[in-house]
Formats: sequence, C-alpha cells, structure tokens
Amino acid sequence: MTEVTDQNPLSQFRPRRILLPVAIGVGVSLYLIFGLSKMDMSKLSQIPFTGHLVIGLLLALLTVVIRDLAYIYRIWQLTDCKLSFMKCFEVIMLWEFGSSITPASVGGITLALFILKKEKISYGKGTSIIMLCSYLDNIAFVSVFSILFLLLGTRMFDLSATCSSLGDSKLFSGIRILGQYVWIGFIIVAVIGGLLGFAIFVRPGWARGFFERVSKIKILHRWEEKIKLLGEEIWYASREFKTKGFLFSMKVLIATIISWCARYALASALIWTFADGGLNQLDVFARQYVHRMIVMIPTTPGGSGIMEVSFIALNCDFLPVGLAPAVAIIWRLFNFYLYLGIGAIVLPRWIARVNKKAA
Repeated sequence: MTEVTDQNPLSQFRPRRILLPVAIGVGVSLYLIFGLSKMDMSKLSQIPFTGHLVIGLLLALLTVVIRDLAYIYRIWQLTDCKLSFMKCFEVIMLWEFGSSITPASVGGITLALFILKKEKISYGKGTSIIMLCSYLDNIAFVSVFSILFLLLGTRMFDLSATCSSLGDSKLFSGIRILGQYVWIGFIIVAVIGGLLGFAIFVRPGWARGFFERVSKIKILHRWEEKIKLLGEEIWYASREFKTKGFLFSMKVLIATIISWCARYALASALIWTFADGGLNQLDVFARQYVHRMIVMIPTTPGGSGIMEVSFIALNCDFLPVGLAPAVAIIWRLFNFYLYLGIGAIVLPRWIARVNKKAA
C-alpha cells in the first residue's frame, strides 16, 4: 500500500494563499461581467418585491440544502455510517471550500482525503471513497444527460436564439457556438466513465498492473507516482465496493443523482424567479448540463470568471435583456461564495477539534 504523504495539505489553505486566488477570481468575474456584457443594474431595482420573488429565492436556497444533504448522506454511507452528521457536514463543506479556491477540484480532493484520515478513516478506505465519489458523479452526469437527450434530442444543444444583452463580444458568441458541440465532450466523459467502471468492477488487478507499467514509460517519469497511485486507488475502490450489496449501490447512486440534479436546479429556480414567464423548464434544466460540460475545463480558482461568463452566454435567452449578469452573480453567491464563507468558519473549528482529539 502506498503511504499517504506526511505533508499537511492544510498548509495550502493559509489566509494569504486563500485570499490571493479569490481576489483574482473576483476581479476576473467583475471584469468579464461588467466590462464585456451589457449589464443593466436598474433592471434589478425594477423587479417588484412579490410572493413570486420570495418563493423563487426560497426554492433556490432549498436546492442548495438538498444538494448538500444528499452529499452528506452519500459520504455517511461510504464511510460505513461511522461518522456523525456533523462530521459528514464538515467533510463536505471543507471539500467544497477546497474546490472553491483551487482550479478544478484537486484541492478539494486533497483536503477531503486528509480530513477522512484525521477522522480515523484509513488511507486505503479514504482513497476508495474518493475514487467511488468520482465514479458516481460520472455515472449520475451521464445518466441524466442521456435521459435529457432522449427527451429533447438535438434541441438540447440549440443555441441559435440571439441575445442582445451580449453585445458584440466574441467571447460570449464563442461560448454559445461551443455549447452546440458539447455532445462531443459528453461522449468522451461517457467513455471515460465506462473504462473506469470496467477497471473498478471487472478487471481491477489488470488496471492496477496497467497503470504501473504506464508509469515506467520514460517520458512520463515526472508523473510516475501519481500514475501508480491511480492504479492503486482503482484497486482499493474495487475491493471496497465488492463488499457492499446492491442496495448500498443504489442508495449512494440515487443520493448522487439527487445532489447533482439539485445543483443544476439552482439555476432553473433563479431563472424561473427573474424570467418574464412562459419558459419550458425542461429546456432550462437541460441547458445547465450544456453549461457543465463547458466549465469542466479547469481555469481560475473555483472556475471564477468562466463560470459566470458561460452562465450569462448560455442562459441569456431565458432572461430579460440586461438581467442575465445580475442573475449570474446571485447564482454564484449560492454555489461559490456561500462555501467560501462556510469553509472559513468550519476549517479553524475542525482543526481545533482534531488537534484537541489528537492531544
């Protein structure tokens, strides 16, 4: 078994290291939204304070709660119900926190593995949990994406509608053009998911040996340890999963699907809140899967900038002219800045608890 490194990943989350990428991300977001799009802040002041507005914002908040509860339930199941609700809550919040301040989710995964180890989850068990989470996320995405395509067909990728609020920006236009071809990325994700499933459930030993042989290739020497570790994680995940029954598999998969659907439903709830009405909500929900494919590419910390801009570009035809940027900001408050705030509160308290426990 490969031993976990002694380097403390919490050193990656010192205030100075956190504030710098967040400041960069916020700066990029503000420039792209206010500098490139035709945002009309007066549109917000013109929205009447009605029951519809209150219900819409409460629905948006409810999607966040459902998303996190489903994730908490999944991690509780994957740890064999050994962690309390509060400990599972801390794991998920810190995982999201780590993902918010690093490109993609690398920082979140590193921190999650460290947290699981501190919560007395063995390294082998922890790596299998991380691998299974990645696989379940992949299966949930592919399953719902496929269902939406069966229901909507190529209409799911129809971005021919014009958005006057985007102006002449080539960036926004490019994102809308790219959105029409995300089915190519979906095929790649589906193939990767199929290969990962084959490796975990059918031939884990073969996969482990394959990655060990690949790591010996001279040109890949720089990533030798990481490639070996991937093979071992697949083997651990397979060994862990084979001890579970069908009911366990269904429970964690359903929890994953619920969590991801709630994540996308956040945008649907906000668009329903601020749109003029008459929208096909299935089209709105499906558009969030197109958005997801575009933002899978790691960029700035937490995807700041590209997340907001792609949200505006892909959802502007659902919203009144000039309002899409404002809705994008509200959307990011719910799925990005919220976790920065919670993580900043949870992290020092968690450190104090585990240090006290260790002492």
